[in-house]
Amino acid sequence: MKNLMKKTVSIMLCAVLLALTLTGCGGKSAAGSVNGSGVKILMTLHDETDTFLNTLCETIDAMAKETGCTIDTVYCQSDPETQMKQISEAAGKGYNAIICRLADATTILQMENAAGNLPIVFINNEPDIDYLKGDKYIYVGSFEQDAGRFQAEYIWNGLGNPTSLNVIIMEGMKGHAAVPQRTNAVKYFFLDNGVNVNYVFVDHGDWSDTVAYDQLNIFKKTKQDFDCIICNNDPMAIGAINWLKDNGYDTHKKLVAGIDATDSGCEAIRSGDLYMTVLQDTVGQGRAAVEAAITLAKGTSVSTLAGSTEDLKYVWVPFVPITPQNIDQYK
Repeated sequence: MKNLMKKTVSIMLCAVLLALTLTGCGGKSAAGSVNGSGVKILMTLHDETDTFLNTLCETIDAMAKETGCTIDTVYCQSDPETQMKQISEAAGKGYNAIICRLADATTILQMENAAGNLPIVFINNEPDIDYLKGDKYIYVGSFEQDAGRFQAEYIWNGLGNPTSLNVIIMEGMKGHAAVPQRTNAVKYFFLDNGVNVNYVFVDHGDWSDTVAYDQLNIFKKTKQDFDCIICNNDPMAIGAINWLKDNGYDTHKKLVAGIDATDSGCEAIRSGDLYMTVLQDTVGQGRAAVEAAITLAKGTSVSTLAGSTEDLKYVWVPFVPITPQNIDQYK
């Protein structure tokens, strides 16, 4: 509860800053204030196919140029052993810090041991808080529970605040840390608001539009009714929309929610097919990750960065719900 309170306070503070700085669907943060000249960072990622991560990395690369640091990117092809080897060799190759998207969040301790004295900024796949260490091994990202809560709240309001619902949830990749957090936040919102929910189908769509579509074809065989489809990300929401249309459903009545505010998600908001999405600020996260890595490489504290928590284990960048009413502020 104490950690949750810290996160909540940080998110509230960040929201004020974000409202002043975002200008696109991916968002724009204020110009970097750190000087990265002479700092060399290794960024190790799980693979090259993740759309959100690729967008995040574009910002990280741009931020490297802006701050004057050097960032070299390597991929481990989702193999923790390869990732551990990349990290263990970093110090010998002159790197001062590491940015890491864990191939497997449960391997964080091995990665920290491999890093030796180098600090690590974890991104996109949140590890357990017990394995983070203030100003040494930190996580930069967004508080996942907020995304699921926004989805449930907006869908419920859009359907007229019914006392009961039949809900489909399409989850992301099995084993990804964000999946249970986003999904459970949806369930807790309905529980807290006294909504009697029948979860008629909950399964993994692997972040993919085509996998989500195929999974919904499996659900179709059950011949169950449903009111909405809540998806852990936008590509799965697009797959759900395509499935609804192909099966004769009205997307204005069977509401769909996504997360990430991707270009395709924003287009679907404008067309009215996607009821809402949640902006995961790639620009804000990318900037924060680079600023944190430079800060730690220089032996200083992330307490100077907006969104840092009191325990110095997190730098939070807030989620923002995106609807037809506010999309012009972001895209």
